[in-house]
Amino acid sequence: MGGKFAVAQMLPVLKDIDGNLKKAADMVAAAKALGADVVLLPELFTTGYSLTLDMAKYAQRVPGPASDFLAKLASKHNVYIYGSMAERDGDKLHNCGVFVDPDKGVVAKYYKAHLFGGEKQVFEAGEQAVIVPTRVGRIGLTICYDFAFPELTRGLVLQGAEVICNSTDWLTVGPPQDWDEWQWSHLQTTAFAVTRALENTVGVAMCCVSGGLTENIYNFGHSCIVSPSGRILAQLGDGEGVTVAEIPMERVESWRQIATYLPDRKAKWYCKLLGY
Repeated sequence: MGGKFAVAQMLPVLKDIDGNLKKAADMVAAAKALGADVVLLPELFTTGYSLTLDMAKYAQRVPGPASDFLAKLASKHNVYIYGSMAERDGDKLHNCGVFVDPDKGVVAKYYKAHLFGGEKQVFEAGEQAVIVPTRVGRIGLTICYDFAFPELTRGLVLQGAEVICNSTDWLTVGPPQDWDEWQWSHLQTTAFAVTRALENTVGVAMCCVSGGLTENIYNFGHSCIVSPSGRILAQLGDGEGVTVAEIPMERVESWRQIATYLPDRKAKWYCKLLGY
């Protein structure tokens, strides 16, 4: 198995669901033209990311209008699509990763497990890991801040995931010239993707919101696709765009003969150390 993964980096307009879906459609078409089998969209791409927005007003059911649109798009271009959107489920809201199969429509939903800061006042956290079997391999689903917790990626890989997809909006407060001494930027978030790939000998595709201000939040882009050896196969800058790379999954086993990270783990000792 193996396939070409595309990251479709876009800057959603707050509340403009129809416009954001149209932009996503254009990007999926561009990704298909580049030979993509799987296309990733960024976090909350239908509504834009905001903790002041009345998300209950704009969240949709899944399946629903937005996910139905993605299903038709996936079928039209014969690609898998994964991206995060705000889902309404009764009186609960979730940051929901939606995975769409070109033949079957929505086949999986993943609820973001690790909620950052004020997200806890908006969304319900998920508690279920999700791996999707596809014709290009088994894909583990994550969203943004999940990458700060290596246990989730490790668990997905131990359960058979061959590529980890991360739909994200890495951000900071204010434009780059106003960043404080912490200097949180794409350097750290790219390091997340590279490290999760390397330490688990697994492919990673991470799709970010492109650079720009949304309210007082600066999104800094730099989506990337990473090989199981931690090599960056393709990466965007901070602007909108699409890039594609093939993740060489058929060579993973030979790499794992060299990089024996998984069998060298001392799981029983870690459990004792961590109090599990």
